[in-house]
Amino acid sequence: MPWNCPTCNRLFKHAVSYHSCVKVNPDSHFTGKNPNVKAVYEKILKETKKFGKVNVSPVKNGILLKNLSTFLGIGLKKSFLDIEFFLAEETNEFPIYKTFRYTKNKTVHYVRLENPKEVDRQLLNWLKTSYGLADKKK
Repeated sequence: MPWNCPTCNRLFKHAVSYHSCVKVNPDSHFTGKNPNVKAVYEKILKETKKFGKVNVSPVKNGILLKNLSTFLGIGLKKSFLDIEFFLAEETNEFPIYKTFRYTKNKTVHYVRLENPKEVDRQLLNWLKTSYGLADKKK
């Protein structure tokens, strides 16, 4: 059953999930960054909201997008975004530059994005799959 932390109001898949309650203004992540960084983020957010309910959870080191649990982690760098998402099987297709097995049923995939045009159909299909995996029990 989903759980909201009573201190920071962040949504979690399981009750009493370990986390930091540090509140972060999402706009602070874009200070001093190339304008394309925010444009890529906004496109990802717009497109992932088409999948269904998306909870945006800004944290100290980035922004997490959640369904029931996290389906996309976004690391914001000066001129690009590093995103990480889950797929059931490992895929080494471009633009994926790194993967690792997270659980028996999930592999984390990493993609670096510099331009909103890179948020293409292939990437969105992967993100939609990750969104669906976040809704499962394990």
